[in-house]
Amino acid sequence: MTAPERPDMVGWYDPAQLLRTGLQTVLTEVFATRADYRLLLALGEPQEPRSFADREVFWMDYVSDTGDGWRPTTAVLHALARTSIAVDGEALPRGDLLLMGGDQVYPAGSIAEYDARLLAPMRAVSPPEPPSPRPLLLAIPGNHDWYDGLVGFVSTFAQKGSLGMWSTFQTRSYHCLRLPHRHWLVAVDVQLQCDLDVPQRRWFESALKELREGDHVIVALAEPTWVFRQQYAKDHGPQMRSLLRYITEEKRARVVLWLAGDLHHYRRMERTDEGATPGAQYVTSGGGGAFLHPTHTPSLQRLQRGRRGETRRFRVSAEYPTRPVSLALARRNLAFPLLNLRFGFATAALYTLLSWLLPQPDLRAIDQGIGPAIQRGLVQVAEQPSAISLVVLLLVAVVYFTDSNRPAYRVGAGLVHGASHLLGALAATAAGLWCARALGVQHDVVARRGVMIAASGVLGYWLGGAIMGLYLFVSVRVFHRHGNEAFSSLREEGWKNFLRLRVDASGISLWAFGLDRMPERWTVGEWPLPQQPSASAEPRVIDAVKIAAPAAE
Repeated sequence: MTAPERPDMVGWYDPAQLLRTGLQTVLTEVFATRADYRLLLALGEPQEPRSFADREVFWMDYVSDTGDGWRPTTAVLHALARTSIAVDGEALPRGDLLLMGGDQVYPAGSIAEYDARLLAPMRAVSPPEPPSPRPLLLAIPGNHDWYDGLVGFVSTFAQKGSLGMWSTFQTRSYHCLRLPHRHWLVAVDVQLQCDLDVPQRRWFESALKELREGDHVIVALAEPTWVFRQQYAKDHGPQMRSLLRYITEEKRARVVLWLAGDLHHYRRMERTDEGATPGAQYVTSGGGGAFLHPTHTPSLQRLQRGRRGETRRFRVSAEYPTRPVSLALARRNLAFPLLNLRFGFATAALYTLLSWLLPQPDLRAIDQGIGPAIQRGLVQVAEQPSAISLVVLLLVAVVYFTDSNRPAYRVGAGLVHGASHLLGALAATAAGLWCARALGVQHDVVARRGVMIAASGVLGYWLGGAIMGLYLFVSVRVFHRHGNEAFSSLREEGWKNFLRLRVDASGISLWAFGLDRMPERWTVGEWPLPQQPSASAEPRVIDAVKIAAPAAE
């Protein structure tokens, strides 16, 4: 296979990718809420809830946040495609259904990216002769699936076709399954606002009309709101809250298992406050192939106790990878410029622009050293309104980037980060002027300017990246912020995970599997894509839990 057929992990700090991601985020936020594709799907082909209630045992696999790098995505899908996985002498068979929990492809859900980053690995791990009957596949979208307005998602998953060895059956971006022994699966599409649309809520209320008191419900959604509520005070929207009231208050059923991705690690939590559903499990499993997220952030205290005045309390029962591993990985941000080589071009351009537009340090200050030159440069900046405007614009942009919903922290951290880059730019400018003086061209305006621009570009490339890496390291290590930004810079392929669930008369059994490392090589058979790894990354059980069946009527 050629390299283009095996895409690497997305380079999130590539300047071109940063620009595309920013534009996609803005456009999606603006248009998705005003042209909601879910409303069009509701007017299309009808979708009926699907029932497996007549079965004695139902197996279901769960994976989320796939479709980033080819190697980790293929490794996880290869494990899911196996006929069974042995656990303590027991063979756990492949799921009758594969539930994909959101963000099926990165960086955005275009048709081309789905094919290259998800469908190609699915074809790679599928046997030449698919099993009969084919296992089913159901998917719900995450925010990255929404970046093209859901067009790629619908074209991929809502056409009642086959994806590798799996068969699709949905016609909308959400579904409801009736499972054996009074269990139900409610898989919702919360779009970008953590909420349902009105037709979706009404569809679920109709699909759940036979839900009985005491039945057990599994809710799958794209974001772990139980974490975001604790960290960012972000909770379900009004339509989602209405559906939950319908399930728990009107129908008097119990939500016993919450499934979500979005955070690219494994974590299982249980509520410990008085209002909790006894035995309910809150599982985040976003390890299907995307870059790893830390487990040491948010802080354990914030995660378990919640915000001040919060009534919900949680216990973290299992995490993968462990917090010591997560902390060790965070240190790699100190090598940020080496891990993200293209990012330096962005800071080089920024420092060069600042060098060009900001006042130049006094030539006499250079004789006293870089420090006095920077000090004199700051005084000159404060004396020129145009320079002040440029600095304010830089600081506002960096404050907006800061990961916090607390205004004081956001402004404080943003100002420190922005001031660091400003000082770096002034230092690069002063260094350029010093080089011009050393070359004897300090009085030649054109030559001096050329030397200063060159110095600003070279120093900006490395110094700007180093400042960014140090900022991310301190943020994620000390203040438990910027987990997404600090770990997307690492593009870590290891520590992937997925779930296997069994629903039977005794209740729900859940096994979480982890893949610590990815295979280095893949053997290529007669088919155009690899069939199996030469040094398999064996999945191992990282957690297991049992949820008892509904009480007898």
